[in-house]
Amino acid sequence: MLNQEYLTTSKNGIAVYYDSINSHTATHFSDTPQLKSLVKEVIEKIELNDESMQFDTHLGRIIGNTDLVSNSENDEIVYAKRKNRNIYTSFNKTKKPQPCSVVAMGLARQPNGEYDLLSAWIGSVDSPPFPGDEKETPESKPYWMTHSLVWRTQEVQAGSETSVCPW
Repeated sequence: MLNQEYLTTSKNGIAVYYDSINSHTATHFSDTPQLKSLVKEVIEKIELNDESMQFDTHLGRIIGNTDLVSNSENDEIVYAKRKNRNIYTSFNKTKKPQPCSVVAMGLARQPNGEYDLLSAWIGSVDSPPFPGDEKETPESKPYWMTHSLVWRTQEVQAGSETSVCPW
């Protein structure tokens, strides 16, 4: 990780870092300013084990808005590539973000025992990877044909917007 920045330390004393420029974490921190402090709050209360992990935590209060929505037949759907990503994401131009009490994150354990925060967002980890992702599952395409992220909640690459489904 070229732009590695210290984030915080877990309850059991393990340091967590993230790429502050080229990672999914960096784009989510930029798109959702309060997210960084929420992630720190969660990590500082948990013990990290010997594995990489993806999980979500209910914080018992509204912490922001989730931009994941279910599509309906009258919604305007577009596709675009988000910043620091090479695959298309579906976006809903009709719906609005919804209040949420859950923060999600993915952490990867490094050979030295420290962790890299790969991604974090407000919402749950229930959705499958996007179609075209290296971790795509058989559920990816059917799920993302009926769900989208809310348009203008995340930065997209200029010129990548299309109304034609790329999957």
